[in-house]
Amino acid sequence: MKTFKLLVQYDGTGFHGWQWQDGVRTVQGVLAEGLRRLSGQTVTLHASSRTDAGVHAEALPVSFRMDTDLPPRAFVLGLNHFLPPDLQVLECRVVREEFHARFSARGKTYRYRVQTGPAALPLWRHQAWHVPLPLDGPAMREAAGLLVGVHDFSAFRSAHCDAKSPVRDLRRLEVLHPDPRLWCFEAEAGGFLRNMVRVLAGTLVEVGLGRHPPEWVEGLLRDGDRTRGGITAPAHGLTLIRVAYPPGLDDPLEQWPPTGDASDPALGVG
Repeated sequence: MKTFKLLVQYDGTGFHGWQWQDGVRTVQGVLAEGLRRLSGQTVTLHASSRTDAGVHAEALPVSFRMDTDLPPRAFVLGLNHFLPPDLQVLECRVVREEFHARFSARGKTYRYRVQTGPAALPLWRHQAWHVPLPLDGPAMREAAGLLVGVHDFSAFRSAHCDAKSPVRDLRRLEVLHPDPRLWCFEAEAGGFLRNMVRVLAGTLVEVGLGRHPPEWVEGLLRDGDRTRGGITAPAHGLTLIRVAYPPGLDDPLEQWPPTGDASDPALGVG
């Protein structure tokens, strides 16, 4: 019995999220069916993150155990033959038995994209939230700096969040402006509350529009009142970028592609 780690990329537009649901198209369901067609076996898949409907992933780690002689190459080239164009495997590793894509994770990075300008650009319609007005970059960066650190993020989570504790360590929240029409909010933490990144994005946009001063976010952290916080930004602007694990835990015993990292930014997927 081997433990496999896949890196998968998908456009979340046509999926009802990661988690298998009866009667609807999900990433877990489509990937499991592809593996069944490839190997003839039914396996339990574990993802590092259970992304919501419409959310994308550049390099989502997925783990499973299987008794097979198929090489890692088959779980990339062969499996991709059975998968649709909006879901593909970038890399396969055979890793140590104790590796688990979800429970072994020690950090996650998400990117939220906001497109500004009067026209909602068609090529970004599934990847970025369109806000037609200009945004104040310095104000958003000041607010983002106030949110970094260990805080009670009760005002930044969904009412349906079932996490036992609202305290999270937001290690990094950067406001990037890579294109005159595009803003990116990049958030890194050990873990996130449900909808936390989308609420952070909605809050920063409200500051950027001048509806609130940057120090408004300090009151939200202090009071913990979700009803006073920023809006929840649309799901389609959110992308999971990368997931970090303890050094050595996911080192490959076997790997395909044989060299390089499929999540390397040079490859355009991380």
